[in-house]
Amino acid sequence: MRESLGQYRTRDGKSLFYRKWSGPGSVIVYLHGIESNSGWFSPFASLLNEHGFVVYGIDRRGSGFNAENKGDIVDYNIFLDDIEDALHFVREQNIGKRLYLAGICWGGLLAVNYATKIKLAPDGLILLSPAICRKVDLNPIVKALARACFLCCPEKRFKIPIMDRMFTSNERYLDFIKKDKMRIRGLTCRFLNGIIKMERDFGGINHRITLPVAVLLSGYDEIVDNERVKKWFEKVKSADKAIKIFEGMRHVMPFEDNIAPLVNFIADWIKIRETAVESPRVKN
Repeated sequence: MRESLGQYRTRDGKSLFYRKWSGPGSVIVYLHGIESNSGWFSPFASLLNEHGFVVYGIDRRGSGFNAENKGDIVDYNIFLDDIEDALHFVREQNIGKRLYLAGICWGGLLAVNYATKIKLAPDGLILLSPAICRKVDLNPIVKALARACFLCCPEKRFKIPIMDRMFTSNERYLDFIKKDKMRIRGLTCRFLNGIIKMERDFGGINHRITLPVAVLLSGYDEIVDNERVKKWFEKVKSADKAIKIFEGMRHVMPFEDNIAPLVNFIADWIKIRETAVESPRVKN
C-alpha cells in the first residue's frame, strides 16, 4: 500500500503530520528518534504493511514535516500529550482494532515514559533499540552549560553528539540521512533541560509497565547500552514481555539490507497475543 500524508489535531490546537499505510489488520503507531522523522521509517513500515498492519509514522512536534520550532520544546509533557492525542485520533480511524505503540531510540524512551503514565493505553509496546540507557550523552560540562543558558537564552542550540555511522554502516542509508533536510542536528537548551527533567522523573517509575512489551536490540549498538537495557527489562513489572537481540545489526535496525527477521518477529509477536485474546476461555 502506498503511504499517504495527513495531519491530526492536538489539544492545544496544533496540526501535526503523520504518514499512514492502510491495511486490514491491527494498528502500529511508530515514534521516531531524536534526530529523525517518519521518513526514516518508510521502507520498514511498508514491509509491516505487507503483513496486513495499518501503520502510522508520527512526526514529533518540531520534527519532520512539523517545521515550527524545530528541535525545541517548552515542556517534555507536551510530547506525551501529543502521543495521547495521536492515539485518540488513530483509534477513531480504526474502531475495534488493536493498537500497538512502537518507538525507536529516543522514540522508544518516549513510548516507555508514556506507558508509565498510562493515559490512553495501547495494547502493547514495541521498543527498537530504546534509548532508556545510553552510551552516548552530552558531557557533564555541556549539560551544566545548557542549564545555565536555559535561564538567559533558552533557544541556544547544542549539537547532538551522534555521528552518522553510529546509526548504520549501510552506505545507502548513510547517504540518505546525510541528505535529509528535515533531520535535526541540534537541540535548544530548553529541549535539553526537558530531557534531563524527563529522565529524572522517569527514574522512579521506569519499571511500572504492565502492558505487553517487546524489546528488540541490535547486536552492535554504539548509542544504546544493551546490558543496562537488559537489566531494566528484567525489572519491568509486565507478566507478558519478550526481548531479542538481532546479531549483526546496528542501532537503526530498519536500515539493514535484510530486515525480514525484524519484521517477522514483530508480526509473530502481535499474532501470538491476538490469538490468545481471541481464543475462547475453557470453563472448568
